[in-house]
Amino acid sequence: MSSTQIAPETTHGSTDEGNDFAHYARHEEIVRASIEGGRVTALCGYKFEPVRDPQRFPVCPKCKELVALAEQLG
Repeated sequence: MSSTQIAPETTHGSTDEGNDFAHYARHEEIVRASIEGGRVTALCGYKFEPVRDPQRFPVCPKCKELVALAEQLG
């Protein structure tokens, strides 16, 4: 059985709402988009291309809240 890993990633550019945050998304989607190109959908619903270093940005508050809720539910 494969477990779903969640990793923070960020968006490209700084003109759209959500671009100034690191977002959480499924690890498998981030890897796929990094190799094949394309966009990933964050837990909060924001779509982005995983092209920037997520450690340079604060975590999206909505993504952070959703991860905390998922951890509480087990």
